[in-house]
Amino acid sequence: MDAGTQSLLSILPELPDLLSVRYSILNAIRQEGPVGRRSLVGRKNLSEREVRAVCDLLRQQGLITAETSGMKVTAEGESVLDTLQPVVSQWTGLEELGTELVLELGIQKVVVVPGGDDDDLVKRRMARAACAHMAGVLNEGSVVAVTGGSTVAAIADEAAIAGLPGGIRFIAARGGTSGDVKSQANMIAAMLAAATGGSWTPLHLPETLAESSIGPLMEEPSVVEAMALYDQTDCIVHGIGDALELAHRRGADEEILKKLEKEGAAAEAFGYYLDRDGSVIHRLRTIGLSRSQIDRIPHPLAVAGGMEKAGPILAYMKQAPGRTVLVTDETAAMEMLRLSGGETK
Repeated sequence: MDAGTQSLLSILPELPDLLSVRYSILNAIRQEGPVGRRSLVGRKNLSEREVRAVCDLLRQQGLITAETSGMKVTAEGESVLDTLQPVVSQWTGLEELGTELVLELGIQKVVVVPGGDDDDLVKRRMARAACAHMAGVLNEGSVVAVTGGSTVAAIADEAAIAGLPGGIRFIAARGGTSGDVKSQANMIAAMLAAATGGSWTPLHLPETLAESSIGPLMEEPSVVEAMALYDQTDCIVHGIGDALELAHRRGADEEILKKLEKEGAAAEAFGYYLDRDGSVIHRLRTIGLSRSQIDRIPHPLAVAGGMEKAGPILAYMKQAPGRTVLVTDETAAMEMLRLSGGETK
């Protein structure tokens, strides 16, 4: 903290709490708007009267509008939120928490958003943080590969207002699996392209393949195009899963499940199942980004949160590229420090 900020807090020690309350309300309106005041009651332990006072102030300052459908953030309010985000993170301890995790995980950066429990609001916060990072590192014409999953899908929902450059080309990092269509990598790539005015290249393949099928499929024109794009990928956006949970969801046979349990499978990413030390103990037979291609990508971006993901994140980060940026939530961050023997806030 610089000398000017320290002096400011000396004369106004209540400023961090005051800023945190007003920022929290304004940010909630951005994420949930249009929204009514009653939906905001209880945040920061505020009463309805206190929420009304904050909202009236924000409206008078031109940061929000109040319409019949509810309150919404104005363009000026969006600008204020983006400008204040690093200040609020520093004052609430989230920036320090991220710095501790950078030292623990040995990666480039950790962005911690407030909250936890993997609810929809926290996913939206992580998605916005991921979009902000992408907007800062990508250029027109960049190639972005994406995996599936509900957390990565949330990024597509936020991308339209994130200020990402136009002309980005999105591609699925590998084939799809059963489950929610919106959480499939191909669908996420298509949604991101639509939201940002970019393009997308489909990879219409099953997530797992018979060994005998892989060779012939590698000669298919669409697969040849995808593999060439993987060599040009500038950013990979991916989640981190619990190994056994994903294996069960994919319908793994009993032999594989026993192997994963016996060898202590902790995390899954890109079709690789890892133990707690980050060693690969099993991989899916699939077509997609290879390990060597992942290691060469300039901007790996991992997005995962919730207390139950702390162990899988720690396992994956044991072998993650050092350039990796992690976006996570406060609950997962604190649990990671606890599991690794670090201090928690």
